[in-house]
Parts: sequence; C-alpha cells; structure tokens
Amino acid sequence: MNAPANSHEPGDIDALASEYVLGTLAGAPRRQFEELMTAATPTARLARDRVDYWRRALQPLADALEPVSPSPQLWQRIAQDASIAPVLSARADTGGRKTPWWRELLGPAPAAALAFGLMMGWMLPLLLKPPLDDTQLTQLPQSYVGVLATRDGRTGLIVSSLRQGKVLDLKRVTAVPVPSGKTLFLWTITADGVITPIAAFPDGPFVSVPLPQNSEQLFAKANELAVSLEPAGTAPTKPGDGFVYRGLCGKLWKVPPSR
Repeated sequence: MNAPANSHEPGDIDALASEYVLGTLAGAPRRQFEELMTAATPTARLARDRVDYWRRALQPLADALEPVSPSPQLWQRIAQDASIAPVLSARADTGGRKTPWWRELLGPAPAAALAFGLMMGWMLPLLLKPPLDDTQLTQLPQSYVGVLATRDGRTGLIVSSLRQGKVLDLKRVTAVPVPSGKTLFLWTITADGVITPIAAFPDGPFVSVPLPQNSEQLFAKANELAVSLEPAGTAPTKPGDGFVYRGLCGKLWKVPPSR
C-alpha cells in the first residue's frame, strides 16, 4: 500500500486503516494517518470508523493462533545484537536472574503476535480487497496458512490454501539458492514429528500449484510446514538434505483450544 496518508479517497482511507491496525503502516505515513484521525472532518470520522472495523474484523484471527515459542537461534541473535548487549550486560550485573529479561518479553504470546503481524502484513493484499461496508466481509476466508523462516531466521515463504481448496499459493519473501536439477518441495510435520510429502513447486516470487487432495485432508494434522530441495521429477518419501524453509501451519478460523 503506497497511498499517502493525506489521501481523501475512501478506498485509500480504508486500506490505510487496515495497515494501521496490522502495524505495517510505519514512519511518516503512520504519523500523518494518526494526525488525520484527530481532525473534526468527515474524512477523519471515516478513518476512525475503518480503524474500529479492522480491529473487530482481525481480532478473531489473532485469537485463533496458538502460542509460539521462539527458537534458540532467535535468542542467540538477540544476545549478539550490538544494541541489546549493553542492556543485557547491565541486567546481568545487577539482577542475578536465572532467566534473561528479554526472554520474558519474547515469550509465547508476544512471539505469536509478531508472527501474526508478519503473516497478515504479507497475506492481506493477496486474500482480500478491503471493503467499505461492514456487511460485505466479517473475516477472511477459512484457510490454512504457513509463515516459514529461512535457516537464518528471516521470513522466507508464506504458504496458503483455502480450507476445502485444492490449490496451494506460495509467496516468496526471501529467496534461497535452488541448484540446477533440484526443485523446492513442501512437507507437513505433525506434533509427534511425522513428516509427510505434499508437493513440489517452482521457484518464483508468487506461484500456485495443484494439490493431490484438498487442504483439509493434507493439513488438518500439521503443526508445521517445511520445504526441502529435492531432485526434480522425483517423488521423495523423506527429505533429502534438511529444510531450507520451516515454520508454523495455522488455521484461519476459530479453533477450540487444545486440551
């Protein structure tokens, strides 16, 4: 979304409101939008109404996400960050805690919120056109969505498919090298570690591939999705050289809490 925050077009105001709620509207555009909402004008009232709408519309998606525990690699990267290290050192000198303070701040709930923000920031333009009437849309289509990271912890790949669909959409955020004669291959991983092959897919910024079954059959038991590099034209039964992308598989509809 590149519309300026001072645009008076209703469609632009609505799109800016959605990005404002998601947290993907940053810097000067965010400050301009916040200033706009404080004015006593019809445009300001529209902006405030659309912000309220998007907060209500997106809350069910946040509620549906399961808590995420950050990986050991993330802790290591935080500890090595030059801007954080002096604070960590000061806390270590005076606090004497067994658990570093920054782990408390990045526990399951904040990490899940971060994953939600990243996922929605990339997925929203692909899944829907923002409405101007509350009766047009109450939530996103029921879908399986995966936000996969690269080996060095960067957001790498976003995978989505409608709950009863038979097409898989993949948006590449960070590319990985794909050697000649190899192809990217998607796998599911269950909570007890069972790895199941799904489908090969071509390298590209945005690709769609057919699925051998509908998504409910393929992803219902998946806790994670992962991608490996496999020989092109083969049907592997287990990953060959480890995963180049890996991340959570989420259900974008209200799911009863696990017992």
